Amino acid sequence: MLMEVYDDQLPIKAALAQLFERFGFNEDAYTAKWFALYIRKFPIYLPNIPSRVKVARFHDIHHVLTGYPANWRGEAEIGAWELATGCRTSLVAWFLNGGAVFVGLILFPKAVWRAFKRGWRSKTNLYFDFEYEPLLTETVKDLRKQIGLAEV
Repeated sequence: MLMEVYDDQLPIKAALAQLFERFGFNEDAYTAKWFALYIRKFPIYLPNIPSRVKVARFHDIHHVLTGYPANWRGEAEIGAWELATGCRTSLVAWFLNGGAVFVGLILFPKAVWRAFKRGWRSKTNLYFDFEYEPLLTETVKDLRKQIGLAEV
């Protein structure tokens, strides 16, 4: 099982900076007009609409909390975890996660199933009644506890 490790005592803001560095995300990921999905080395550019940005900010924190990497397998895993914990009324989250899980079920079915079960055992995710800015000062450990993140 390939998991990313973030120090429990790190503030979320610092852990997100590590995520961005590890996976080569641009600093303007939340403000750029377009974002890219890569199929091998080929980018597919999509508009970075406000509802996608709102979801992506919480989604990226979910990567830190769960340890799922920001690669094809990790996106399928985090998609399954988020679907199991619930995407509330965010159509963008349902759509993006559904697509990731669809691909993941073909390429990584066992990993996707494990992630879904982990989400089912977790208490909640950040799409439920959390404000983004205050989360940035929380530690990784405390935020994992707040959402009742199930062990792997």
